[in-house]
Amino acid sequence: MKLALPAVPGEFRDGWKIIVGCSLGIASGVALLFLSFSIFVIPLTRELQVSRGDLSTVQALILTAAIGSPLVGRLADIYGVKRVYVACALLVAVIHLAAALFATSLVHLGLTIALIGLVGAGTGSVVLSRPITAHFRERRGTALGLMAVGISVLAIFAPPLINLVIEQWGWRGAFAAMAMLMIFGGIPSVLLLVPDGGRAGSSLGAVTAAPHSGQDRSFLRERDFWLLTLSLITMSLATAGAGSQLAPMVVDTGLGPAGGALALSFFSAGTFAGRLGGGWLLDRIEPRRAAFLLTLLPAIGFVVLLFADGMAPAIMLAVMIIGIQQGAEIDIFAYLVARRFELARYSAVYGALVGLGWIGNVGGLLGMGKSHDYFGSYAPAQTAAIGALAVSAVLLLMVRLPSRPREIAA
Repeated sequence: MKLALPAVPGEFRDGWKIIVGCSLGIASGVALLFLSFSIFVIPLTRELQVSRGDLSTVQALILTAAIGSPLVGRLADIYGVKRVYVACALLVAVIHLAAALFATSLVHLGLTIALIGLVGAGTGSVVLSRPITAHFRERRGTALGLMAVGISVLAIFAPPLINLVIEQWGWRGAFAAMAMLMIFGGIPSVLLLVPDGGRAGSSLGAVTAAPHSGQDRSFLRERDFWLLTLSLITMSLATAGAGSQLAPMVVDTGLGPAGGALALSFFSAGTFAGRLGGGWLLDRIEPRRAAFLLTLLPAIGFVVLLFADGMAPAIMLAVMIIGIQQGAEIDIFAYLVARRFELARYSAVYGALVGLGWIGNVGGLLGMGKSHDYFGSYAPAQTAAIGALAVSAVLLLMVRLPSRPREIAA
């Protein structure tokens, strides 16, 4: 007697390759450096003879992503996903290798971060979420979560491996390794698995781009775009600095460098849960309520960090909780943009949103590092993060969304 296998839903039957290709492309892109940068903090401060605050100031030069994100978003709407991703991935790999070979000062490192911010958005969700939103409708949140899982899976195992590479060959060896991963991992995955219908972006479930859609900036006059933007900025103020300083933050609790690397793995495990769970939740309950709950969650983690000094289990739990929200961030904003705006200008809208959101990222990066330099502790910045998350959650509730039938018909 043969057992009947459950039928694969239509969207996933045709779209699993898109999810896998986009997931691997994002996982090996610039997100890996951003999520793992705190491991580089101590080696870089020792070699370059600078403070953590100085290094966070240089890291804040990734603000150039505010220019790069809208640019690559518009290019993806006009020329297609593959062309934009491959060009940006090759440029980021070259920048990584140049830093590994030639960087000898804080100025060189700052130039590296600025260039990566400018072109690195083309290796992230601004570009690679477009084929997902084009193909999926009923399970869009789940598909976006599965796509973003690639970052989490790699990031769970990457921190200890990067730490090992740094111990053996220094931070330069780690930069070179990330370049090789992008060249031999991300680029082939996108080329082989992600369909590209030229100007429409994705040949599966794509819409035909309207004439001059890449130049349409009317969304900048819409209330909901600015609600989403302000929400992303305040959310990033709370979480970006914590992510960039996570390893030294945990080291300062007395757990040592190994504890800092382990905390990054727990953080990445949280992002894994957030990406899968966040997308699933967005598909099954009212999406603004889901976004509200997912945004408030990391506030609990910051509260635990304030009072769990030296308590390893509590600290690991706290960083995992913060990671859940970080994992759900892509799901939340990609989903809400796709529901609220037309697909023909999806990457332009999402790119502008992400670009402006880097204001919050830079504020968080500077605030967390400078707070440590000034107060000798991360506690004041952690307290401010709790309030910022509450504001972000309320703003998401205020976004207006069309009904599902109206969106599908559009």
